[in-house]
Amino acid sequence: RRFGKTLTMTMFRDFQDNLQDSKRIFEVLKIMSHTETVEKYMNQYPVVFLSLKEVFGTDFSAIFRNFQIIISKLCEQHIYLRNSNSVSDISKIFFEKLLHQEATTENTVQALDLLTKMLRIHYNTPVFIIIDEYDVPMAKALNTPAYNQTRDMIEHMLSYVCKTNENVKAVILSGCFYTVKNSTYTGVNNIIPYTVLNPNYASYIGFTDDDVKQ
Repeated sequence: RRFGKTLTMTMFRDFQDNLQDSKRIFEVLKIMSHTETVEKYMNQYPVVFLSLKEVFGTDFSAIFRNFQIIISKLCEQHIYLRNSNSVSDISKIFFEKLLHQEATTENTVQALDLLTKMLRIHYNTPVFIIIDEYDVPMAKALNTPAYNQTRDMIEHMLSYVCKTNENVKAVILSGCFYTVKNSTYTGVNNIIPYTVLNPNYASYIGFTDDDVKQ
């Protein structure tokens, strides 16, 4: 907790998002010296950024309602897809239902799958999915009657986008709970966990000894 996960996720979003021009953000940073990475990734991909930190409630009905609101706001960010000539009419119909919070439970859980499909078709390139605070709904529902339904909802949502999805370039999750290794998500079995102690990220997330001294 409090180790800069959300800051890291928004950094990934801003670096990759093709709806932005991020040069002013990164122009003074070391990443710009890595020209091959910059040319390959900087503002080159559609990005779906989703935070689940507000998806909780007193029962599953309230939890799902908050999930609907989050999905609706996500669709609103990509509302231009309603006018895309590349996207099918049937996809647009489901998109409208999600936008207006009128979709069924099943279609709402599949919302990320639909959105990535529409984005991939519209831009003709796969999509990065970034889900921040992915474990909050389960953490809040733990030891309540709503836990199993909440876990199943998140598991199915991830399963649609994490397993053999040609529309998705990669999925990045952040959270406090080390749940994946404990088979909490049986439908998602190809996730690689990295903690703040992992050598790949130890000097980038949080503070090193040198950072603290400085």
